[in-house]
Order: sequence, then C-alpha cells, then structure tokens
Amino acid sequence: MVDAEKAKKPKEKKNKNSNLPEIDFKALIFGAAAYAFFPLIAYQQQQDILMVFAAIGPLYIGYSAKTELKSILLGIVGATPLLYLSFMGYLGPYGAGETADIIMTVGILGLGALMGYFGGYLYRDRQRAQEKYNQEKGIKGTKNVPIEKPKKFEDTGDVKQNIKNLFIPRRKKKE
Repeated sequence: MVDAEKAKKPKEKKNKNSNLPEIDFKALIFGAAAYAFFPLIAYQQQQDILMVFAAIGPLYIGYSAKTELKSILLGIVGATPLLYLSFMGYLGPYGAGETADIIMTVGILGLGALMGYFGGYLYRDRQRAQEKYNQEKGIKGTKNVPIEKPKKFEDTGDVKQNIKNLFIPRRKKKE
C-alpha cells in the first residue's frame, strides 16, 4: 500500500544544489534577445518607434524572476547583449573615449536593472491582487502574500485625538 500511495503523488523536482536560485533561462534568453533585437532593427531600418518595444525584454525577465534582487540582477545580465551591440558599432557611431564608454555602460545596464525591477514589481502586484480577489470571493488564499489593510480613521471631533488616531497604533494608545 505504501508503494501505491507514492505512485499517486507527483514527483517533486529536486535541485542538485539547493543553494542556487531558480532562474528561468528561457525568459532570460528571450528577454535579452528582445532587448537587443528591437534597437538593432530600429537603427538599421531607421524606424525609431521600434525602440519602444525593447522594454519588453527586461520587463519579461523581471516578471519571471519573482523577487526584487533577482529581477534587478537578471535585468543587468539581460542588458549585456545590447551593450555588446553598441560597443561593436551596430547601433551607430559613438564618441570613442573612456568617459563615453563608462556612460554608455552605466546607462544601458542601469536601464536593464530598472526595467527588470519594474517587471518584478508587476509580478508582486499581480500576486497581491489575486490574493485579495480570492479573499473577497471567499476562496481560501493560496499564497502567502501580504495584503495591506486600509487604515480606518475615526473622527472623534477633537483634533488632538484625531492626530493620535492617525499616527499612534491602536495597541499603544492609552484609552
């Protein structure tokens, strides 16, 4: 009977090295390719509006990362192909100099990190919204996502008491 119960349970995937974070390599490769592809095509075809679509790459990388730090780091990693294309001259000429190289490197990697962070933020915001929806519908919550409860303000008619109600938590107030 023990073997039959084991057969019913789905097999869990075990990471050989559990200290390493789980990285979605498909999302990382797709996001890095999109972040480099759209500016390259935009420059070659003289269609600057295509540059807007380059943001899809780091946003997707950050969304699949699911945590703040990991989304920022993977956003930086995903920006390296665009950095390579710009240094090789595929995105047009630039002033070759030490200062120009530093500014371009910081700019491209910084934008990758920023957009990766926003992708991770969108993931967390969507998880909070799903959890709130499940709670309102009476479905038991499936994730441990903190939901901020709105503060209730009680107007007592006294200004000092209203200020206390706003800034002092209920457990510390002396009644």
